[in-house]
Amino acid sequence: MRRNIPSFHYMVAVAGGTDIRCAPYATYGTESLSEKVLQALSDRQACLLANHGMIVVGRNVTEAVSLCIEVESLAQQYVTCLSLGEPTLLTDEEMQEVLAKFPTYRSHRSF
Repeated sequence: MRRNIPSFHYMVAVAGGTDIRCAPYATYGTESLSEKVLQALSDRQACLLANHGMIVVGRNVTEAVSLCIEVESLAQQYVTCLSLGEPTLLTDEEMQEVLAKFPTYRSHRSF
């Protein structure tokens, strides 16, 4: 759908920001795609790739796979929410509060 996942749920912060960005489409294997992915990953640990899938980064494979599962779950939840209409989003202030608390929350999780 070439859409970011906005702050419909506080767990969007798991990707490192107030949304999960979607990098614009570019052909696989190109420098253009690399540049777009790097831009979408700026200050994030995960992003979507238009018409491709997603990329996540972690300190190790276990962390990366856990984050991948979380992002996939959030994507499914967001699609479900959209089927009912536009979801009410958390404000930037609410997301900043979550992001400030998240390092402690994440210390109890595997990602």
